[in-house]
Amino acid sequence: MANHLCAFYASVDSATLTAITTLVDDVLTRPATDRYQVPADCNAIHWAAALGPYVTRAQIVSPTLEVRRMSCDIVPIERGASAFTLTGPRIWVPKAEVTLTPTENFQLFGSEDGSGATAIYGVIALKTPGALPAMPAGEIRVVRATASVTLTANAWTTLTPSFEKDLEPGTYALVGFIPSSAGCIAARAIITGQPYRPGVPGVSGSIPAGLAHDYKFYDQVMWYDMGHFTNITPPQFQFLSASADTSELIYLYVVKIG
Repeated sequence: MANHLCAFYASVDSATLTAITTLVDDVLTRPATDRYQVPADCNAIHWAAALGPYVTRAQIVSPTLEVRRMSCDIVPIERGASAFTLTGPRIWVPKAEVTLTPTENFQLFGSEDGSGATAIYGVIALKTPGALPAMPAGEIRVVRATASVTLTANAWTTLTPSFEKDLEPGTYALVGFIPSSAGCIAARAIITGQPYRPGVPGVSGSIPAGLAHDYKFYDQVMWYDMGHFTNITPPQFQFLSASADTSELIYLYVVKIG
């Protein structure tokens, strides 16, 4: 079972749907700057979101969806800022599985109603069709980690966080994480030996503000087996931020499995 978060960003001035540029992704193939290729084993949509101060509409487009005559709009959208609402993130989680065809291209189209060009961000989590892998049995341990990496705005930036407390020797399953920085939009985990990078929405603002998100903020996008690592090779993370932040916080939720 695979799960991978990909992202789009563009500053556009268009009241009608227009293609949003893909972010450089070191896993997915980009046949062009405005499209990704659907991987063979990660071709269903887990969740998706569209953000922007003046975003009016966002739509996922692919040949398969066109054949089905399906308007795959992301509803609801995060309008008003390039950040998720802490009291309840506006994300689309399909109630029934939406699958794409492996090797076809997919795009994100967006529109806005600002007085000039404004930012539109999109994040789409792909997964293997079927149920997400269940969390392993056992105690969920919470690990706090920090980094002081200068993020590149509107791109994925890799960081290696420092854990506040060392992990007990053994093997762990990552079942969720909360990433936070001043302009954080989303983040994804890099797990050794695992090609795909599961991700979640980010909480933006100062560290205290980020911790004030609603208790249900992450219920629909995590709490599954994201991948395994050891205390010697903990995950790295990639942040997507609207700003060049210099301080990052991550809470990892892990289950010891060996």
